[in-house]
Amino acid sequence: MTLLAGAAAVTALLASGCSAGQIAETAAKVPSVPGVSGDVTSTDGSFSVRNALVVYHGGGYEAGADAPLDLHIFNNTGKDVTVTVTSPDAESVTLAAGAKGTPSPSASPSASPSPTPSATATPSGTPTATPTGEATPSAEPTPAAEPPARPASVQIPAGSFAALNAGGQQFIELVGLSEELKPGEMVELVLDFGGGAKLTLAVPMGVPLTPVPRGSAEAGEGEH
Repeated sequence: MTLLAGAAAVTALLASGCSAGQIAETAAKVPSVPGVSGDVTSTDGSFSVRNALVVYHGGGYEAGADAPLDLHIFNNTGKDVTVTVTSPDAESVTLAAGAKGTPSPSASPSASPSPTPSATATPSGTPTATPTGEATPSAEPTPAAEPPARPASVQIPAGSFAALNAGGQQFIELVGLSEELKPGEMVELVLDFGGGAKLTLAVPMGVPLTPVPRGSAEAGEGEH
């Protein structure tokens, strides 16, 4: 798992920008607002990600927890695109839905109805002899293994964008973090736009929207 300390990551990015004179397509830009942004070019234009961040959670996220993200993805080309989002720092990445951040249930195959045994007619006349020996029990069906989770995919029309926010209709969510994620650390996010256009970002955790409460200060002895 790749978790980078916030201050160290920013320093490294600034140093690499000064020495190289340009920012690589897979490098994260340091924005003036919370979150990280990046761009990648394609044969038909470019794609952009703006203000990507992990939604703040007091104390961070434990290993195995799910972490929602906020980000905007722009399709600056003349073609529709399907963006695939993955992360090496989580078991899977899903596209969740619901204003309250409720993940949309994955469609599960409907269970095959159990056959209804037909009623056995009572034979008239003399009953037939019961065959000797025990009947061989039928083998129980083996439950099918669940298919692996598919990467999150976002469809964006040409010249349009997708606003993916945890408080909106849809958002990206990291499912099953590999390690604990604390404030000031980052998680790696990979966005594949197809055709070789791929963007890798080190996404930081956001800041609290309201000030963190502090304990009441007690007046020292001798103060008036």
